[in-house]
Parts: sequence; C-alpha cells; structure tokens
Amino acid sequence: MKLFFYFIFLIRHFFSVLNKKLLEVFWAEFAIFYLTQKGANLRDPKSISFKGKCLFQVQKGANISIGKGFVCNSSELYSIDTARCSKVLVRDGATLRIGDNSGMSNTVIQCWKRVEIGDNVKIGAGTIIMDTNFHSLDWKERMNKSTDSANAKSAPVVLKNNVFIGAKTIILKGVTIGENSVIAAGSVVVKSIPDNCIAGGNPCVVIKQQ
Repeated sequence: MKLFFYFIFLIRHFFSVLNKKLLEVFWAEFAIFYLTQKGANLRDPKSISFKGKCLFQVQKGANISIGKGFVCNSSELYSIDTARCSKVLVRDGATLRIGDNSGMSNTVIQCWKRVEIGDNVKIGAGTIIMDTNFHSLDWKERMNKSTDSANAKSAPVVLKNNVFIGAKTIILKGVTIGENSVIAAGSVVVKSIPDNCIAGGNPCVVIKQQ
C-alpha cells in the first residue's frame, strides 16, 4: 500500500513539474513576441532566456534595447524569491537599455525616464529599480490626481558593467552604480556608488574599496 501511494505521489509530482515547464515555455515565447510587437531592439532573440513569468508593460513611444544572452529568472524552479514574477514598466518616451550577458531574478523595473543596465550585470531576486518618486513630494499636489504624478520627480538609474546587486535591494532614482561594484542584499541605494566597491546598508554606503 505504501508503494502505491508513493507511486501516486511521483506521478503527481511529474505532472506538476511538467505543467510548470510548459508554462515557462509559454511565458518565454509571449515575452519575446510582446517585445517584438512593441518595437524593442532585441540584439539576439534566440540567446535571450525567460524562465517563468515576466510581465512587460511598454507604452507607446518607449525605447527598449536588450542585449544578447539576457536571462530573466522568474520561476520557483530557478529563483529564491517567492514573488515568482518579474515586472517591467517602460512609460511613454522612456528608455530601457540592458547590455549583453546580464540577468535578473523576480525583479521589478519602473522606468519613467531612463534605466540603463550594462554588460555582465547580475540582479538578485526581489530587487526593485525605480527612476521615479511616483508621486509629488508636495502634499498639496498629492491631493489632486492631475498634479500628483505630473509633478513626480524622475532621474536616470544606471548600473554599469559587471555590477552585482544582492537580493531584495531597492535602487532609487538618480543612482549610478559604478563598474565592478557589489551591492549587499537588502540594501536601499539612494546615492551613487563609485567603481570597484562593496557597498551595503540602509542607506547604502561604501563598505570596502576593491
């Protein structure tokens, strides 16, 4: 009897994994199709990999460029985060550029103006990158929907080549992270970090110069 229930368990597990794999294939193909339809510049679509659900919202007039070898892990089979979904919003007139051989896991990118990710950048699970405040800092303007988002401040975010962002990091508007630098998990980055540094904390500060 125990052998029978073990066999049933294996069968259920097999079909569960198969179903997840099929969903991954669907979301990968859908992401490529959607980006292509939106006019994104995909340098080598066959080398770009989407594992799990990655939801893009690309508004008219947005400019997107994704380099070869880009990997997006948004699946419970591959990512350590529980969100199981990456979300990328690129607003009208905004620019999102991702270099070659970069990757991210269950990452949220809010691009209202400009977000640049260089070559060989690794972005850990649950990271949030946003180049905007979303809302005005003036409480009077926030009282009116028409003036609230219209007066929200935005500034470009730049992650230079070979940067490694630890899991659950938040990167705010106007930040540039220098080449080869490492940001510790759970950091809140509110100011730019120079090249060749290990930095971390809330707010994020340089811990060590490499």
